Amino acid sequence: MLSRTTLPCLFAIAALSLPAAALAQGAAPKAGPSGSNAGTPKTDPPKADAPKTDGATSDGPKASGDDKSGVAKVEEAPPAEKGSNMSNVTEAFERTYLFAGIRYRGVVLPKFVVDAFIEGGQTVYSNQIGLELDIRKNGFSVIPAISYAEFSTGDLLYKDKNAADFVGNYGLGNSGLKMIQLTVDLLWSAKINKVLDFEYGVGLGVGFVFGDLLNNWVREDANGRYSAANGKKYSPCAAEDAVGTGCNRKDHQNADVARVNNYLEPSWANGGSKPNVIPWVAIPQIGLRFKPIKAFEARLGLGVSLTGFWFGLSGNYGFERPVSKGPETARTGEPSVLTQIR
Repeated sequence: MLSRTTLPCLFAIAALSLPAAALAQGAAPKAGPSGSNAGTPKTDPPKADAPKTDGATSDGPKASGDDKSGVAKVEEAPPAEKGSNMSNVTEAFERTYLFAGIRYRGVVLPKFVVDAFIEGGQTVYSNQIGLELDIRKNGFSVIPAISYAEFSTGDLLYKDKNAADFVGNYGLGNSGLKMIQLTVDLLWSAKINKVLDFEYGVGLGVGFVFGDLLNNWVREDANGRYSAANGKKYSPCAAEDAVGTGCNRKDHQNADVARVNNYLEPSWANGGSKPNVIPWVAIPQIGLRFKPIKAFEARLGLGVSLTGFWFGLSGNYGFERPVSKGPETARTGEPSVLTQIR
């Protein structure tokens, strides 16, 4: 069976050989009838010029879409207008679109949330920056991302929740935790206008934690740096001290180690209170998607997660290529013989 490549090539060879065969036939002398005229060449009467057809000009033959071969020639196509529809941002049904870029998220953990666990908390703000890939089809986006996050605080004097006003129930905390976060956003969209969509969905993921978490006992000190709501001042314990000072294990419930001298918590895996992983669950999350041209999209998002309220910005490059207008033209350096068979 002839392949799609072989068949056009045979047509091409046939088309090139026909004029040569006709030329050879016209050049050969015709043999006369037997007899006295056998040796005399016969001359044909002059013929009137044949009318020109639509398929040929004085400059040479021109192929047309009505060629009797039934084949449309590539060279007949009008020139393509490269990049002419870059501003056409319509996304076709059942087609997958890819975008890649950078994102930023700011996470706010309000004081009232912190106060649900300890007394004397403060609002904590953390930054996240990362890379994301948007895989989009039929108005639905799956956005995997890898991000770097910081959960840093200054020194924080706190008291155990609902505990008595005793020095052993106070402590000094300072977070220098950092995290590599792997997440995926699942976003549905509703069209607002040609370039703007409203998005809604969820975000899921996990963060792998590293860095330091300071958790140090304190003692009452009239000249201390840290003030509590009870009006007293405190200083961190530099070493274990007498019972009742706040710097002794007996001043704290279930204390198996002295948290003094800038004590750094071990991880969960090593019996401490520093987490190894922090889950990312953002339900719900909403936002706007802006796509002014094929090759760019931007997002503004808002949401609620386990680590607080967040807002986000992102900008992504689109890998969709502009489609040329008009029929396809032959590529440079390639033979433009046949493109389709009717």
